[in-house]
Amino acid sequence: MIQPEGHQLFLDHVGYFVPDLDIAASQLEKLGFRVSKTNTQKSPNEQGELIPTGTSNRLVMLKQGFLETLAATSPTPLADQLTHALSRYQGLHLIALAHADLPGQRERLIQQNFAMQQCITLRRWVPTPDGERQTGISVLRTQPGEMAEGRVQMVTNHTPELFWTPGSTDHENCAEAITDLLICVPDPGEAASRYERYTGKTARSTDGLVAFPMDHGRLVLMTPDKATSMLPGFAMPSLPYMAGIAIRSNNIDVTRSVLERNGVPLLFTSKTLLYVGPGNGLGSYMLFHTDSIEEPWSALAHESGVAAKRSTGCD
Repeated sequence: MIQPEGHQLFLDHVGYFVPDLDIAASQLEKLGFRVSKTNTQKSPNEQGELIPTGTSNRLVMLKQGFLETLAATSPTPLADQLTHALSRYQGLHLIALAHADLPGQRERLIQQNFAMQQCITLRRWVPTPDGERQTGISVLRTQPGEMAEGRVQMVTNHTPELFWTPGSTDHENCAEAITDLLICVPDPGEAASRYERYTGKTARSTDGLVAFPMDHGRLVLMTPDKATSMLPGFAMPSLPYMAGIAIRSNNIDVTRSVLERNGVPLLFTSKTLLYVGPGNGLGSYMLFHTDSIEEPWSALAHESGVAAKRSTGCD
């Protein structure tokens, strides 16, 4: 797992808000992922005691990045935010970008007129061959409601060796990295300007999509009209909507065979792309792709459009 250095910015992980962690884990296992045991999230109080944050998670660790499922487990303001988001839709509600200097990023974001919370550090004890050790991941969040899309945050992982343990990134479906997060927004101009300020990256438009390339991974914005034309079977919940993630596979044929064997229907399939709908993707779309595809959502827009024309006999 490569960690960002200096001014690098990575797409670190995404978070699915779910009502039941075990049901979500079963769905992810059906997709061919290895899922961690349940972790109770805690952060230190002023006395240094680890206090539950009100949420628990289960993780899918990839060679680059990870997927997180989150559920409310005790009454706290953070758990209330999760429950409120679930009332909109089940699915992706969290974007985590990794940066090595969160205090510096906090000052930059305040200068960009973002209302920011203080940095916190989430911790838990994990068993290791040398006894229990404490993990540490610092989190910098915007104030609730500042980012309409959901919980948008930056993180620094202080103990990556305790997260990416031997065997944890070995998945039956050959998934190895998160590459792109797709967000459907009602006003792409406003959202693009806001994410340029947030990421410090310049937006680039292609194929009707607005992308923010980072040092690893990309954020991609689209309109509802583009979603309707691009995404087979698209059913729009309330906007904005974190519509889906793209995941690189190191063997797309094995990925396909795992999905077919487990009875997961594919909305679109080609030699380089496999597209799973929200009903099987925890409420959001999931696009597996080969390492030859640099812009998976643009590739899907192109390949699915060509396939549609062929099916209607159009040139």
